[in-house]
Amino acid sequence: MKGKLVIAGGNLEESEYKIHKYFVENSYVSGRKIAIVPTASGNEPIETIEHVKSIWIELGVDEADIITVPIYGDEGGLWRDPPLGDDDEIVDAFIDINGFWFTGGDQYYTHKAFIRKNGDDTKALLKMKEIYESGGVIGGTSAGAAIMSGIMIGSGDNADVLKGRIKYGYDDYDEENDDYMRIVKGLGFFELGVVDQHFDKRARILRLARAVLEPSNKTLLGFGVSEDTALIYDKNNGTLEVLGSGAVFILDLNQANNCKTDGQFSFEKMNVSIARDGERLKLSL
Repeated sequence: MKGKLVIAGGNLEESEYKIHKYFVENSYVSGRKIAIVPTASGNEPIETIEHVKSIWIELGVDEADIITVPIYGDEGGLWRDPPLGDDDEIVDAFIDINGFWFTGGDQYYTHKAFIRKNGDDTKALLKMKEIYESGGVIGGTSAGAAIMSGIMIGSGDNADVLKGRIKYGYDDYDEENDDYMRIVKGLGFFELGVVDQHFDKRARILRLARAVLEPSNKTLLGFGVSEDTALIYDKNNGTLEVLGSGAVFILDLNQANNCKTDGQFSFEKMNVSIARDGERLKLSL
């Protein structure tokens, strides 16, 4: 039995309880625990942790069964070697955990905590993937959604794409004043395409299309998740479902041609599908 992903587009409001209810009902099982991964929220994410915890307790989770993964965001350009995700004590604590919820913030912190400088997965990330493949649930919102795919959009907007301001990796990332679209490695739970978030509120359709056209994205699909909305992926049966007040936009560039990705960005032919709350679909890849 393979697991599920709960990929939320950020700014959860009226649908927050509904989305967390789905996460809890599918991850919280007798004798197992669920975990908050607050890494993207910086080095003092107390308010965020308590907010998520309060929702879960209201949903019936025993407070003793809620774990906070103690990997907090290292602000600034510091890169640990080995990264925090290679801490054996943290990995050992994952034995009884069946679900992980990644909070919002800046996905930069999550990347450098769970992926080594050489691009390999840390021990903690490998263990999370093992749990997911065995039926566990991985969820996250905003930055916690961006990290889901193998190709991750680290920063940027449509204007950066049109002006050719594309960079790879985080080596020279300025978290306060970055002025580029960055394409980096994500945590790789979601293999159907590239994920983007806040999709209905921010200028991001071109940046998602640009990431989709990366040569390593074999599916040539992008998934733009609106705010207050979640894309649910059930890996066991290969289905997608939408929860929340907004929509999920699916960008299909499998028929795209005349593509230019160096300097100026352009292409022809993109199909866009929109799925809303309660709709389910199964993609043929």
